[in-house]
Amino acid sequence: MKKNFYLFASGQLSRKDNTLLLEREGRRKFIPIEKIESISTFGEIDLNTRLLSFLSQKEVALHVYSHNGWYSGSFVPRKQKVSGKLLVEQVKTFLDPIKRLKLSREFIDGAMHNMLRVLQRSSGKIPGYKDKIEGLKSTRERLQNATGINSVMAVEGAFRQYYYPILAGLTGQEFVTRVRQPPLGILNCMISFGNSLLYTRTLSKIYQTQLDPTVSFLHEPCEMRFSLCLDISEVFKPVIVDRLIMTLLNKAILTEDDFDKEMNSTLLTNEGMKKYVEYFEKFMEETVFHPTLKRKVSYNTLLLTECYKLIRSLLSEEKYKALHMWW
Repeated sequence: MKKNFYLFASGQLSRKDNTLLLEREGRRKFIPIEKIESISTFGEIDLNTRLLSFLSQKEVALHVYSHNGWYSGSFVPRKQKVSGKLLVEQVKTFLDPIKRLKLSREFIDGAMHNMLRVLQRSSGKIPGYKDKIEGLKSTRERLQNATGINSVMAVEGAFRQYYYPILAGLTGQEFVTRVRQPPLGILNCMISFGNSLLYTRTLSKIYQTQLDPTVSFLHEPCEMRFSLCLDISEVFKPVIVDRLIMTLLNKAILTEDDFDKEMNSTLLTNEGMKKYVEYFEKFMEETVFHPTLKRKVSYNTLLLTECYKLIRSLLSEEKYKALHMWW
């Protein structure tokens, strides 16, 4: 099974014969490229076009982050799996207001179901659980009356305003509002970093299919952004990121020492990012029993399966049904 490779220190990454060579502080490390699905860099890495051509040839994505965990962008290989028919259907669905709205609602409804499921799994630890859940369910019902994309996003925003303070209570954190750039407070920091890891993982999975990552439905397509990743990631944020945050904080895997707190921002330290990434990878390889496939599948596989579900809905009359946590 291919792995995702993370580089936190500065150095030089190059092609050496038919493998990768990492050089830093006079030390050399060979990395078998056949075992790599993607590379994520968090330090200052020197590379050249020969390396990029090699990564493209081997279908290895390169994701670039700043030293403090800000996602900067990705180099993705030229797609080997392409389908003109699917691309046409993606664009036609985006241009059809009714079809686009239905898909957008489904992405958000799936996300809301999964957020509720996360809270239900910890119901005994939530004061006033019944009233809080009823409030969330009432907000979710408004989704079916949303008449446009902006309305869908507004309902989602209202839902998360109720949801995040409850999540904060489950992790012993203070939370006032969602602050992204830069994140303020430990919970905001962990949500932002986790979402960026999920975003790049979703991009890698999309590239294993014939979907075009630049044509989206909920999020507006624009230049220099793989917006379909944002659509699909919405469904999985509570399933993966929020549950991982609860584990990292409640088991004290990440503590105050793993964060740099400045006046207007909270950022993970280098060691904090390493811990987060380590447990993210472990989580993605955990399995659940899939009632349709009749076997255990990992969260990586669930992401890929979601892409194929979307493809089937675009190429047929089959309705797309976002992942709903059943476990």
